[in-house]
Amino acid sequence: MAGQQSLAGRVAVVTGAASGMGRVMARALAGAGAKIAGVDVDAAGLDGLAVDGTFLKAVADVSKTADCRHSVEQVLETFGALDILINCAGISMSTAAGHQDARIKFFEADPEGWQRILTVNAVGAFLMARFAAQPMIERGWGRIINVTTSFDTMLAAGLSAYGASKAALEASCVSFAKDLEGTGVTVNILVPGGPTDTPGFFPPGKPRPAVLLDPAIMGAPVVWLASPQSDGISACRFIARDWDQSLPPAEAAARVRVPAVADACARGGGCARTCDVGGAKAGPPSGPVRDTHGGLRPSDAESAD
Repeated sequence: MAGQQSLAGRVAVVTGAASGMGRVMARALAGAGAKIAGVDVDAAGLDGLAVDGTFLKAVADVSKTADCRHSVEQVLETFGALDILINCAGISMSTAAGHQDARIKFFEADPEGWQRILTVNAVGAFLMARFAAQPMIERGWGRIINVTTSFDTMLAAGLSAYGASKAALEASCVSFAKDLEGTGVTVNILVPGGPTDTPGFFPPGKPRPAVLLDPAIMGAPVVWLASPQSDGISACRFIARDWDQSLPPAEAAARVRVPAVADACARGGGCARTCDVGGAKAGPPSGPVRDTHGGLRPSDAESAD
């Protein structure tokens, strides 16, 4: 099993790698043997990433086409391959609120800030996947893993741009997965499952959720998703909060695996817990999953994850 999760020789690109969940996932993948390219606008944060093994620092703004293209070119020139893309770069609703609050009504939001949230969170992930997909297709194997958010957060008051950006990305994941059927490249979603302690998402001096998840919960699931153990599984979402590290990784994954929201809704409204894009199927989880969509109830979701 350890061999199946080894990422030795694999090349992983992690956006948003300078802090928070991105940093956790970059370090976890490096710990499993992958060569890491960290992509972020925060050059100093990338300098402090300190992953084990081979590391490429790629300072870039994922909202810019040229930066995304150049980042992928850097990776290919440095490592000669690109196997894994983790789209974690994201900004919060405070970008449209003058950084004064974590939430703002859409009709009071700064128009430029509102648009930038969608551009970074959704368009940025598309751009990175757009340029990373072809090298993966040529190798006949690849992983695209997108970090979205809980379903309730997508629909929450005061989070119109943030929710829309993550909903758009989730729908894109399902479409990407279908476009990549038969190539050996899969597309999946990893969500923390609740408000997470992420730098910049909770403005200083403003109310914070009573409980924040530790970004470290993203480490074990992302390694499994990036490994050959997840071959054939695509268009699914995985809830990091409920991952049980006492179980074998494949069993832990089965317990927290549900369809992407867009795919489930297309099936008729409810979330039938099967993932069958590309022929892979997941039956009902063998353990409890607190929320099919990986979210908290609206009354509990005080801020975005």
